[in-house]
Amino acid sequence: MSGFLIVDKPKGISSHDVVSVVRELLPKRIKIGHSGTLDPLATGVLILAVGKATRLSEYLLKQDKCYLVKGQFGLESETYDADGDVREVECREVEEEELLKALQKFKGEIEQVPPPYSAVRIKGKRAYELAREGKKVELPPRRVKIHSIELVDFSYPTFTLEVCCSSGTYIRSLIHDIGKELSCSAIVVELRRTKVGQITQEKVISLDRLKEEGVEKFLIPPQEVLPFPKVELKGEEARRFKGGAPVKVGELPQGRYSVLEGERFIGVGIVEKGRLRPEKVLA
Repeated sequence: MSGFLIVDKPKGISSHDVVSVVRELLPKRIKIGHSGTLDPLATGVLILAVGKATRLSEYLLKQDKCYLVKGQFGLESETYDADGDVREVECREVEEEELLKALQKFKGEIEQVPPPYSAVRIKGKRAYELAREGKKVELPPRRVKIHSIELVDFSYPTFTLEVCCSSGTYIRSLIHDIGKELSCSAIVVELRRTKVGQITQEKVISLDRLKEEGVEKFLIPPQEVLPFPKVELKGEEARRFKGGAPVKVGELPQGRYSVLEGERFIGVGIVEKGRLRPEKVLA
C-alpha cells in the first residue's frame, strides 16, 4: 500500500492528529506522514504520504500554496489568530479603498517575521515552546513571495482574502502586518488552504469518508501528485533504473522526472546531459 491521500483537514485538530486518525485505518507497520502542516484553526488541503511514498514527502514541502482567509480588525492575540487569548482593541473604522491600497504593498517579494507561536526553531527549540514558557521570542524576518492577494469580501470589521504565496509564508503574519499597515490590529478568524502545488481542494477527502470507505480506495499514485513531468521506461532501461544505474534518454530537458514503468511509478530521476540518473527508487 503506497501513495498519497488528499485530506480535508477539519478545524480544531492538528495535522499530527489527522495523521494519527488515518494511521489507525492502516495495516500495522505501514508508514504515514504529512507533507506540510496546517494550524489547528485551519481547514483544507493536507497531503498525507502512505507507505513508500513517505520517502517522497520532501518534494512537496516547498510548493506554492493558496488560501482563503478571513481576518477581523479590532482584535489582537499572541498567536495572531482566534485560537489565542483574543483581546479587543480600539480601532478606527477602515474603509474598503484603504484596505485595497494597503494590499498592494504586500504583493511580490516581501519581508515577513513569523508569529511568536510558530514551529520555527530557535537553538533547537520550537518558537511556540519558548512562547508557552513565557520567554520572549524574537525571530528574524524572512523573504517570502505573495504571488496574488485579492479582496473577496469586506464588511468592516471583517474581510476575506484569497492569497497565493510561496512556501514558508505565514498567513497569520500577513493578516497581522496588514492590520499594522492600517494602524488597526487584525487577526485570522478563519483559514482554509485551497491549493498545494497542482493539488486543489476539489480533490480532498473527509476523514469520515476515509473511515467509512477505507484508505486504499482514495490513494493517489505519486506521479499524479509530484510536481514533475513523467518519463516512461521499458524493458532493460527500466531494469537498469530500478537497479540504480543511469539510462540514456536523449533530448529530454534537464530536471527531475517521475519515472514510470508502464503505469507503475518506480521512482524519481534527474536528467543531466541526456542521461536519467536515479535519485529515489521505490520499485
